[in-house]
Parts: sequence; C-alpha cells; structure tokens
Amino acid sequence: MRANQAVIICEPDEKPARILIVEDDGVTRRLVRRALQYAGYLVAEAADGVAGLDLVRTFQPDIVLLDICMPRMDGFEMCAAVRRLPRCDHIPVVMFTGLEDPHSISRAFEAGATTFVTKPIDTLNLTHRLRYIVRSKQLGDTLRERESQLARAQRIARLGYWTWDATTNRATLSTGMSDVFGLGDCCDTLSFAAFLRLVHPADRLAVKNTIKCGIEAGRPVSLEYRIVCPDGSERVIFQDNEIADDERGEARLIGICQDVTERRDAESRIQHLAYFDVLTGLPNRALFKDLLERTLAEAGRHGRLAALLLLDVDHFKRINDTLGYEGGDRMLREIAERLAASLRAGDLVCRDDIDLSACSLTELVSPSLSRPGGDEFVILLNDIRRPEDAAKAAQRAASALNAVFGIDDHEVSVTASIGISVYPMDGKTPDNLLRSAEAAMYDAKEQGRNGFKFFTTTLNERARKRFTLETALRRAIERDEFKLVFQPQIDLAARRVTGVEALLRLQTAELGFVSPADFIPVAEETGLILPIGDWVLSEAARQAVRWQAEGLPKLRMAINVSPAQFRQRGFAAHIAAILDRAGVDKRQVELELTESVLIDNTSACAATLNELAELGVMIAIDDFGTGYSSLNYLRRFPLSALKIDRSFVSDICDDADDAAIVKAVIALAHNLRLRVVAEGVETMAQLAFLLSRGCEEAQGFLFSRPVDASVLAEWLPKVPSALPRWPQRAGSEG
Repeated sequence: MRANQAVIICEPDEKPARILIVEDDGVTRRLVRRALQYAGYLVAEAADGVAGLDLVRTFQPDIVLLDICMPRMDGFEMCAAVRRLPRCDHIPVVMFTGLEDPHSISRAFEAGATTFVTKPIDTLNLTHRLRYIVRSKQLGDTLRERESQLARAQRIARLGYWTWDATTNRATLSTGMSDVFGLGDCCDTLSFAAFLRLVHPADRLAVKNTIKCGIEAGRPVSLEYRIVCPDGSERVIFQDNEIADDERGEARLIGICQDVTERRDAESRIQHLAYFDVLTGLPNRALFKDLLERTLAEAGRHGRLAALLLLDVDHFKRINDTLGYEGGDRMLREIAERLAASLRAGDLVCRDDIDLSACSLTELVSPSLSRPGGDEFVILLNDIRRPEDAAKAAQRAASALNAVFGIDDHEVSVTASIGISVYPMDGKTPDNLLRSAEAAMYDAKEQGRNGFKFFTTTLNERARKRFTLETALRRAIERDEFKLVFQPQIDLAARRVTGVEALLRLQTAELGFVSPADFIPVAEETGLILPIGDWVLSEAARQAVRWQAEGLPKLRMAINVSPAQFRQRGFAAHIAAILDRAGVDKRQVELELTESVLIDNTSACAATLNELAELGVMIAIDDFGTGYSSLNYLRRFPLSALKIDRSFVSDICDDADDAAIVKAVIALAHNLRLRVVAEGVETMAQLAFLLSRGCEEAQGFLFSRPVDASVLAEWLPKVPSALPRWPQRAGSEG
C-alpha cells in the first residue's frame, strides 16, 4: 500500500464519521489527523479547549479526541462543558493520557469521558478503536431515536407500560405511564397499594379482584376503570396485563395502560346523538321505540296498563312562518321544557349518561317524554291504574302549553291536539299502539283541535283511509293519475280572458276522484308536495306553450306554490330551470303564494321574490285577508296582484262585514298599484258588487268551472259571447 493511500474504514453508503482533534501539541495533532484522514474520516482540529468547544458547536463531530493538558481550558473542563451542551451528552469523548497516570484516567471518566488512549499514540490502533466507537455510537443513536419515537407514540396515544415485581410488590413505570396517571417525571415506581389509591373508589374493588384472579389463574387480564389523578381530574383507563416469569422463576405482571377518556367521551356523544333529539335533548324516535317495546313487555308480564299520548302542536307552521325557523326551534325547546315539567313530580324524564342496555326501565324514564320529530311529542306512561290517569296527564300537558310563550320579543300562544291509546286494549305492539294514538290525534284535530281524544275502534277506518291516501299520493305521479284543470280569469271591463289558474286534480283506480281539500294537506304533511309541486309547474308551463302553438292568445298562467316549495334553497333558480325546460315565456307565469309564506324570514323572502321578479315571473297573493295581512310586506315585495278569498266574496251581498273587507281590499290594491282578482264569483249580484267597487278581474262558476285544457281551448274563441251579459262598470261608491 502506498504511503499516501487512504484506508477507508466506513462502510459503503455510510457517511464518513466527523472527528474533532483537540491537542496543543502540533506534531501529535498532525500525526493523528493524517492517520484519520487516511482512514476516511472527516477531521477538524483545535489547539486548545476554548477553540475546541467552539468547533463542537459548529463542526458537530461524531467523536471528540481530547488532550488533558492544554492552555486556556484543559481537557477535563472541556469534556464537562461538552456534556452540558444541547444534544451533546451522547458524543463519545476519547481522552489522551499518560500510561502511568491513573489519577487523570479517573478524573477523565468523572468529567464524562467515554474512554482513553495512552500516549504516545499508536495511530493504527487508534483508527481501529475509533471504528468500533463509531459503530457503537451509531447503534446508540438508533436506539435512542427509536426510544424517542416510542415515547412520542406513547404520548400521542396516551399509552404507558409497566412491570410489577411480586417480590417487592412494586411496579416500575415508563415515562408514558407516569404521564397517563398524572404522576409527573419524578415517579418511576409505584406500590400496588398506591396504584389502587389512584383508582376511582367505585371501581377499586373490581380492579383489585380482577387483577388478583388473573394472577392466580395465570391468564391475561383486560379491564377498564376510572382513576382520580393527583390534580382531581378523572380519566378512563384501559389496562391489558399478562403474566411472565423472571429469571428467578417468580411471577411478574407486565402490562400497558392507555388513557381512553376522549374516546369514551366521543362514544358517549355518538350514542347521545343516536338516541336523543339534538334540539330538545329528549329521546328521539329510535330510543323511544326501544323504551316502548320494553314498557309493553314489562306491562304484559305484570298485567299492568300503559298509555301513549301523541301530542301535535296546532298550526305550528304558522309559528315558523311568523318567527322563522330559529324562533320555531326555540319554541320547540320551551314546549319540551314545559311538557317535562308537567309530568308527575319526582319522575325522571330522561337520563343520557347511562348504559341503555344495562339499566332497568325505571332507571331510564318514568314516564318518558320523547320528540320523534317535527312538532310532535310523545308521552309514555308505563304504569297507570285506569285510562282516566292518561286523561289527567293529557290535561296537565295541555295546561302547560296554555301560558303565553315569550320568543324574540313576541308573545306566542299555542294549543295542542293529543291522541291517547291504552295498552293492551288499543294495541299490543309498539306499532299498533302508535298508530292508534296517531288516529286519535287526528280525530282531536278534526274535532276542533286544542283537546285530547282517546282511540276508538271507529278511528281505525279513518287511519286506514289516510294511509291509503298517502300511499296513493306516492304512486300518483308515476301512474299518471294527476291532472290539471284550468279556470279562466276574466277582465271585467274588457270582457275577455286574461289568464287561467292551473288547479290540481287526483283520480286513482282505487280511490276514484279525491278532493284537493283531502289530499293537499296530506301531501304537505308528508313532504310529497315538493315533487307534486314540481310536476304542476312543469305541466302548467308546457300547457301554456301548447296553447300558443295551437294559435290561442298568450294567457297568463297562474300556478299555486306551497310554503314548503317556496322555502327550498335556491327556489328561484329551481323555478327558472323548470320553466326553461318547458320553453315558456317567464313573463307569462304568475306564482300564487299565501300570505303566511311572506312572513317567514322577510329578508330571505324578499331576496327570493326579487330573484323571481328579475326573471320576469309575476307574484300574486292568494286568499288575501285570511292570514297575516301586513301593509309592510305589501309595500316591500315586488307583487303584481291580490286575490280576494272566495269566503269573503260568497256573502258580500248579505254580510256587511264581508262587503266592507272586500271594498277595503280593492281600495288597498288600487293604492298600491296592484291588480285585484276576486275568486269564487257565482252570481250576477256578486259580480255587480265587484264592478261597482272597481274590481279589475274575477274568476268563478259564473264564468266557467275549472275545465280540461282541450275544453278551454274550444271555449276561448267564443269569448266574449260565451260569457253572461253584465252591465258596464258603475261608478265607484264611497
């Protein structure tokens, strides 16, 4: 080997080790440096301890070779200073010392030296010793990195491990274990008694017995318990143990502990969301069905009566229309609180901090108050002596709602319709009992609301009919059982047809003709009004296009829109898409809305109406005067017409109040530059009254009944001769 050829000590793909030489003797320093460079090391050198310490910070050596006797700072001082630097406590320090100097060797180790090399230095031996020191350091670094990663993972997972020695009756704890138990870094051992003192008193005996039985049986043990940390906080711990023998053959317990508090809290929240109504905190439909099944099972075993009270808030849609959905939600929360307070004193409404599967029925509720959804509440009475007890509970619930509610500076009064079914007479299964209560509730509504009704056998037929009607509605569109008829709207001065109102009809094979008064409320209650409403809009628009294609004059198409349709997000865009697909001129379309729609969130309502107006769509207020008439919204919204409800028109010739209302509505419309349309005109006397007050348009049987599109197409060319004769508009009366 040539003298200048380096011997590469490092393995392939390894970075060469960085070695710092701190030696004041220049000859020794050069000899060592040359030998190390030949061996493939990266070398830096310093002539004294102060300069060497600076290089430790900048060069970041893997090994420090350090002489003892140096100016400014000797080797002992520098070694101790290196150990105090951040991340330098594991750097190997090799000190140069004399052969016959045991005192220096001892001081070197006390200062933190790793090993020593005697002078004079054998450079060949030094390079090989350094090779093994480098490898040892790399293994140590790897081990420390893995220990750091393990500690980090344990910290993130809130996990720790421990070993328990049966001989000493003490457990050795990892740092993670101390953290989990809130003991701090200073505690690395713990007696079994001290461990038990950390366990929650309610869980202590079970934990002790479980661990003891596991040791005696020599089998692994898993358990979950609560601890009380030194700071007073409670945590939930999962512990897994196994038995092992040490070198003496003594039993040793090895285990891990994990803080699962957050996971258990999350599981509890998920369970709460699964079983409890978010708005009111009451049991939801899923939990209530479970409670009902258990109630009926227990009542059946003991021969007891149980009762179900189904409560529906009367006209709750009006509350939403008036206060908006946020106000409606607050109203529901207050109703829930009042109903809970109306239950028998001392009864627990609901507990949400218990294991539902492990507790008895009486631990859960007695009685139970539930909100299955919407504005419905259910009260379950699980132990009554006679049906009259259920009636008393219904009276208490109704009385609780009688007092005025204060919502957002509004005073709101509500009533409720309550249906009562009694087990076992009115049903022996949860579904049957619920259906019976529902039938009784609808009966209470039909009887004038604000009261309660018991289920009777005669209500079964009503319930069956309603179910049949709901089923028919769900199938009607796909079976093409809906149709539109059209009633003309007459310009009274010009004696010509200016528009038509599209009216929905239903005729099924099973039910025959069904009145809109029967099926529209069911469609609104079930949400089916949305797809049905879309069908009406689309079909009416297409019919307008077909009439024009047949050469008929362009007529205004009036289409009724339900509150549920109007409240849909993006309603204006939705309407535009339907009309575009039909190919109708949007300026030809007039949407008829009830007054109640316009009261709900007036800002959002105004935005939607303005969007419709920008499209060219006209807006008419239908059944004006029957709802929440307000001059404010009439001035604020882009309206085109007011429609006088037929209930006022029918008696205008005989009832002074109705006549005054009609006169006022016409005057109001004129002042606001709105077209006014009278509905339900059937007699010449009614027509004469409307003419005398300046009513512009009218519709009703006097002119034409609602008819099929083909019939109307044949009738239109015959106007005005097809219309009855009436006098020209008389002067307006004061």
